[in-house]
This record gives sequence, C-alpha cells and structure tokens, in this order.
Amino acid sequence: MTAAVVLAAGHADRMGSNKLTLPLGSGTVVGRVVATALAACDSVIVVIGLHDQGTRTAVEQTARALGAEGRVEVAEGVPYDPGMFISVQAGLRQVAGADVILIFPGDIPLILPETAIAVRDAVLAGQVDVAVPSCGGRRGHPVAISGRCVPELLAMSERSTLRQFMTLRASTTKLVSVDDRGMLLDMDTPDEYDRVLRCLGSAGASTKEV
Repeated sequence: MTAAVVLAAGHADRMGSNKLTLPLGSGTVVGRVVATALAACDSVIVVIGLHDQGTRTAVEQTARALGAEGRVEVAEGVPYDPGMFISVQAGLRQVAGADVILIFPGDIPLILPETAIAVRDAVLAGQVDVAVPSCGGRRGHPVAISGRCVPELLAMSERSTLRQFMTLRASTTKLVSVDDRGMLLDMDTPDEYDRVLRCLGSAGASTKEV
C-alpha cells in the first residue's frame, strides 16, 4: 500500500488569505495537490489546521469530483505551532502499514504526477529509505519515505524537521532526477501565486519558468 500526506495546516500569513483554497485551473490549489497525490498513491491524508472548514471543503470537493471519496481523509485539529513536523507526524499516524509514504506540501501545486511516481517507485524498489526528486541540481517535493521509517519519525521531537531526519538517513537517501520545475514553485505570497498562475497558463504543469 502507498499513502500520501498533504501538509495543509499553515498560517499563510504572507498571502493574506487561505492560499490553499485559491483558484487554480478548474479547481483549487490544495485540490490540485490532492489530485497529484491520488495519481501516485492508494490513499491520501490531508492534515489541516483547527476548524479550517475552507480547506476541508476544497479537499472534499476534489475527492468527489475524482470519484475518490474513499481514498481521501482529512485529519483536523493540528495546532499551528511548534511547526510543520507536527503535521507530518499527525499524517503518519493515519497511514500505519503503508509500504511508502509521500509527503506533499500543500502550497506547491504544480508537481507533476510523474515526479511523485518516480520517488515512490525508488523507495518501493527496496534499496533506499528516502527518495527526493531533483531538477537542475535543486531538490524538490514530494519526499518519499519507506514505511519502516515511520516509528523513527514518530519518536522524534515535534520540533524536529524532515531535513533533520533526512540528514540522519543520508546514507539510504536517493536523489531522483526529474524534469519538473513545477516542484520548485511554492507560493507564500500574492506574487508567487501569480507566478504559479502564469506558469500553469503558459507552459502547463511542466512549467519552464522558475
């Protein structure tokens, strides 16, 4: 079994509104991330903030539109502090038994499904514990993690980071070369959202602009 954890519990202070529910293509930012996760994984856990009905609704609408209601679950009630890793742990608690877990930031919507599949397959091959996509010498998302690493991740401090975990697992981490500049485009500000819209409109999901 393969699973995805979508991190969608951030403040979005610099955007000035809920960036995950902003329109993108025929849906929303978070909806596009969920659709990409579904293309690579059997199930998807979306970790949202406390009482975040807007993101929950957007996720549920996407699941219905794709006929995937039974494959998408929302984990609610994650506090915003002490940081992102607590959301990672909350999602991992919902995917017991998964062979590989992909971690998707909710604000990087132009990741290609092929990128997610590439890192998933690198871990499923059984030779590495972590796979990270790389494009033009830059690391991106999603990160794929072997299910055997879940107990270690859950035992770490909630103030830890995925980067710290990957440093510990450097000897069993593989960089997977992909042609996907969209995986490098996060959106924390209105200008960055405009850039994502331009890239989607001018070059599709493969995006040529960074």
